Amino acid sequence: MEATFKLFNVNSTSTCFIIESEEEDLFLVTAAHSLERASGNTALIVLRKPHEDGSYSRLDVPLLIRKGDTPLWVQHEDQDVAVLKLNKPFPVTVSPLPIAAISHQSHLLKRGVEICDSLFLFTFPERFEANGAAFPVARQGIFSSPPQLPYKTHPTYLADFTTFSGDSGGPAFVVGPNKKKGSIVGVVIAKHFTKEKVSSKYFEQEFRHSLGFGVILHGDYILSTLRKAMK
Repeated sequence: MEATFKLFNVNSTSTCFIIESEEEDLFLVTAAHSLERASGNTALIVLRKPHEDGSYSRLDVPLLIRKGDTPLWVQHEDQDVAVLKLNKPFPVTVSPLPIAAISHQSHLLKRGVEICDSLFLFTFPERFEANGAAFPVARQGIFSSPPQLPYKTHPTYLADFTTFSGDSGGPAFVVGPNKKKGSIVGVVIAKHFTKEKVSSKYFEQEFRHSLGFGVILHGDYILSTLRKAMK
């Protein structure tokens, strides 16, 4: 939760989370399409400033995402995930996740994670914030398709949770017994719809209805994009 933030501008809204490298550099991870759709050279990340009484206040901080027409983020060559290196010092202290918090698919296999098992997410659905300090919203779902299929031929899996715009870029994670040893197993990149056509003698209209499934990209692609950004 402490590493997950809202990222938006007038044409784009998403979720992001921050990873710290072994060299203590900070990197923002999100869905690539959310940065591509953002207009202009900046986007706002909504940080949280802690106070002595234990409360927080929100702090909108502009991030440079382009120089002219040149993107500053690194994108995976085939998948919808992007990494942006952040400049330090940051305006407020953040609690980034270590790279070790992101699981390879092999870790899922060792843990015995299968279809119908629980998974959790932090997101900002439809720009919604959990409170005035811009905490993310905790979500719960299940693995709706097998996560143990080879990720190189099956790069994504489905998660059963009501998915909205703004969820993209949110971390999907699993936790161990007593909520310990959690690990990120993917990033939200899309949602599924079904289409319905309504027609009469004088008009025809098409409606889209959410199926309630999120598309999760495997953590291996987060890791490979991070490694590319760290070079």
